[in-house]
Amino acid sequence: MTDQTDKPPVVDFAAKRRERLHLVHDARLEQLRGEFEKAFPLPGKPPAKSSRSAKKKKKPRKS
Repeated sequence: MTDQTDKPPVVDFAAKRRERLHLVHDARLEQLRGEFEKAFPLPGKPPAKSSRSAKKKKKPRKS
């Protein structure tokens, strides 16, 4: 057996904070990008159509 004790891993708080800030800024950038594209759509790009199609009503059965 060894007398060495396992040291807990060292956490770099500055790096973790930079990573969190990066994620926050990326989220804000994506939000602004979406708002900008909605306000000023790119020419030549067709507007997005809804994926739902109109449902047909069933005719009642004759009995």
